[in-house]
Amino acid sequence: MEKKVIFLDMDGTTLDDRHEISEKNLAAMEAAVKAGHDVVITTGRPEASARKLVEKYRLDRVGCRYVIANNGGTILDYQTGEILFSRGVPLPWIGDLVEEARRQDVFIQTYAGDKVVAEKEDEGLDFYAKKNGMERIVVPDMMAVLEREPGKALLIDMHDHERLERYKASMEEWSRDKVEMYFSSREFLEIVPKGINKGNAVRAYCEMFGIAPSNTIAAGDEQNDLPMLLAAGVGCAMANAVEEVKAGADYICECDNNHSAVAEIIEKFMLS
Repeated sequence: MEKKVIFLDMDGTTLDDRHEISEKNLAAMEAAVKAGHDVVITTGRPEASARKLVEKYRLDRVGCRYVIANNGGTILDYQTGEILFSRGVPLPWIGDLVEEARRQDVFIQTYAGDKVVAEKEDEGLDFYAKKNGMERIVVPDMMAVLEREPGKALLIDMHDHERLERYKASMEEWSRDKVEMYFSSREFLEIVPKGINKGNAVRAYCEMFGIAPSNTIAAGDEQNDLPMLLAAGVGCAMANAVEEVKAGADYICECDNNHSAVAEIIEKFMLS
């Protein structure tokens, strides 16, 4: 049997709406690893939050060794702690993004080590910090506390998606040769270095470990997952996925994230 790799988005895919992983999903993930396959956590969350996911659900115990974070900007060997790949947004570009967010009065945050950095308290910051289990720093000038390139910046609006769309449109010309801007939910606009996405992370992983792309499977639900689904041999959309993702998928699950769709995929494409 040829080795297969499944790349699993977390929020809205492996995690249910209560941000938990079902026992059925965990059992299927463990069965895939025991059968000789790889299960790779592939998330838009920053590295610190991705590590916390592995710790919280003891995903290392079910055999999840490799983690892709920052929408593909970081590839981590959780077992050894080694960073296999890392690329961040240059600080001058973060400065440009922050300046425009101030001008439009849109909330923006970035990261310093394992902490979230922002310039004001915000409902979105409360939601994000709680969900990701991350400490926050609120300072008058976030640029003053950044010592190295963060993996990404994130704009949040919990109520008005159009404000994020307007910001994205206003920065389109500036961003063309610098960064990628895409949504991981209606509330979150992700900003990462040009060329960084989950699809290119799948390709990089396959090259690192000598895996044929045809032996890969990817599962996701949101816009930032689509490059991953298109790069994989089989791209799987949750029943709860946005229409754009379903349109690009090879397989649309019968189940949603609240009903163990990940187990459905693993049983169908890895264990059958």
